[in-house]
Amino acid sequence: MRKLLKKVALAVLCLLPLSSVMALPRVTEPVFARGDKTMSLLLGYGDGFTQKLAFDFSAIDGWFAGRGSMGIGASVGNCIGNHWNRLSLELTASLHYQLVDKLDTYVSVGAGGGYKWYDHLYGSDKGFFSWSTNAGVRWYFSSSWALNVEAGYTMGSYILAGVTWRF
Repeated sequence: MRKLLKKVALAVLCLLPLSSVMALPRVTEPVFARGDKTMSLLLGYGDGFTQKLAFDFSAIDGWFAGRGSMGIGASVGNCIGNHWNRLSLELTASLHYQLVDKLDTYVSVGAGGGYKWYDHLYGSDKGFFSWSTNAGVRWYFSSSWALNVEAGYTMGSYILAGVTWRF
C-alpha cells in the first residue's frame, strides 16, 4: 500500500507542472515565432547612463506546449559614467515564454568585449570582457511595436526600458 501511495504522489508531482501550463489562457498569436526578428532601443541606469541597441532572431519555437521559443542575436551598448565611457558588443541568446496574448517574457545571456575610456586623471584606457544576464518583458501594443523593460545586468545597467520593433 505504501509503494502505491508513493507512486500516486510521484505521478501527481510530475503532472502538476503540466496542469499549470494547461490552465493558462489560450494564446491566439505567438509574439516571437520562428523567423521573427526584433530590434530594441533601450535606455537604462546602473553604473552609469546606458544606451543599448539589440537585435534578436527567433531560431526555434514550439517549446513548452507551444508557448516557448529561443532567440539568438547581438547587442551594442554605451555606458557613460562620471569619469569614463565604455562601449560593449555582445552575442546573445534568449529563452522566451508567452504567458498571455501580446506579452513576451524572456531571460537572456550575452558575452562579448568592450573598450573603456577614462578621463586622464582617473585611469588608463583598456579593453574588457563584457557579459550580461537579464529578464525582460515586452508588451505588444500593435502588431509590430512593443514597450520593453529589462532587469538584471546589461552593459552597465541594472534596469532598462524602451521600445521594440518586430519585423
